[in-house]
Amino acid sequence: MNRLLNRSLLKVALITAVVAQLLVLGGLAGYSQYPLWVGREVKVATLPVDPRDWFRGQYVRLDYPFSRLPIPDMELPRGGDSVFVPLHREKGLWRPGRARLREPDNGPYLRGRITSVSGGRMHVRYGIEAWFASPEEARRLEADLRDGGVARLRVAPGGRAALVAVERGAGPAP
Repeated sequence: MNRLLNRSLLKVALITAVVAQLLVLGGLAGYSQYPLWVGREVKVATLPVDPRDWFRGQYVRLDYPFSRLPIPDMELPRGGDSVFVPLHREKGLWRPGRARLREPDNGPYLRGRITSVSGGRMHVRYGIEAWFASPEEARRLEADLRDGGVARLRVAPGGRAALVAVERGAGPAP
């Protein structure tokens, strides 16, 4: 009887562990896909840089007009702080507004993390700086986007963004 109880307890513990792992993996997958499911599509100007990574393969590193921003007036940001960049539509593309350290009340905006502050400017990462591609697609993108292109993003209500596609298009923002 005691041996039967131990076996059933072991089965329950094993099933619980497997279900917990599946829930964690599902939660991580859902978190990364959230902007794609509920986000609003915006197109922004971008300039590519073409790196290769032996471990991750071919990818195009993207630079945006809103990756290096002037420090907001009356606020002293530090590396690691969140920054919010409102977007406004102009001639088919979405352009960045003035960065702020507080979340805007309305409109689409991007939420990023300040990586460094120097010379009156801050460098910001949004998690949309790399587009992974096959070697053939990476070579094609390198040629197509030499003078700039358009990144299609999905921006969720909280400012989180996901990169949907990189296309030939208008060059960098003025």
